Amino acid sequence: MKRTKISIIAPLYNEQENVGQLAGEIIDAMTTAGYDYEILLVNDGSSDATWQRIADLQQKHPQITGIDLAGNYGQTIALRSGFENSTGDIAIFMDGDLQHDPADLPRFIAKIEEGYDMVGGAKVKRPENWAKSSLSRFAHWLIHRISGADMTYFGATFRAYRRYLLEESNMIGDAHRFLGAILARKGIRHTEIPIEIRQRVAGTSSYSLKKVYLVIIDLMFLKFTISYMNKPFRLFGVAGGLMFIIGLLPTVYLIIGSLLFHFHLRVDYLVEFLFSIFIMIMGMLLVSFGLIAEIGIYNYYARGNHSPYSVRRIIREKD
Repeated sequence: MKRTKISIIAPLYNEQENVGQLAGEIIDAMTTAGYDYEILLVNDGSSDATWQRIADLQQKHPQITGIDLAGNYGQTIALRSGFENSTGDIAIFMDGDLQHDPADLPRFIAKIEEGYDMVGGAKVKRPENWAKSSLSRFAHWLIHRISGADMTYFGATFRAYRRYLLEESNMIGDAHRFLGAILARKGIRHTEIPIEIRQRVAGTSSYSLKKVYLVIIDLMFLKFTISYMNKPFRLFGVAGGLMFIIGLLPTVYLIIGSLLFHFHLRVDYLVEFLFSIFIMIMGMLLVSFGLIAEIGIYNYYARGNHSPYSVRRIIREKD
């Protein structure tokens, strides 16, 4: 057996018909390759029998750890909970709907063993229509422009990481969508391997137009994360300072004019004067918000934080 331990983490939401095949294919691929590994199957608040299937699989296969979250937290939090309960030197994230082929796992690991810190899967084919494909290509181009990361495919969950990368990453919200781009900007050694996304054979896809809108919103967050996460005052402080100055100049001009040049503020310049005051107040609010955000960032890094999820139960070999 090779010494490096691999943790394979898959979040599951209403995947009772897929989880058995998923676990079987992972076990076949990893056993054939001869790696020391563990499988962490995370039940993200499923309403079907997914958790019972995980529990049954764990009884048959001691390398499986089942994590039952006390609610539906979303894919990012499910992946985070799996990672935080893993012990491997390398963590591999993958979807639980069988669209990611476990046969590709040894290829990811081989690239990590070549010296890369992160290896992403770049799809070469996906079963989707022209509209979705065009939208996906545009989204990847936009993410590339915003992040500056030298990658061709950003959205795939199927990705391998050295453990230290994830230990220093704060996975909340929908951060898994842009985790690769954020990490790639740090100067780590990363690469991609071509993968084929398989057709879903059971269950229901979570893709919808609502997700397109959420991705657009998340792109704004990505830009903020990359440019201002550790220094939010530079964003809000600069913008607020400019607004304050823009409002201050006409305010001073009008006040001096009323004192020295007999401007009639109430009659001729009331709207302009009030608008200038409003701009100054908005600028002060932005500066104040920047200060609060800066204090929040300081407190976040200065002390421990509560976990963003609750676990109902964990079953593993030692249990």
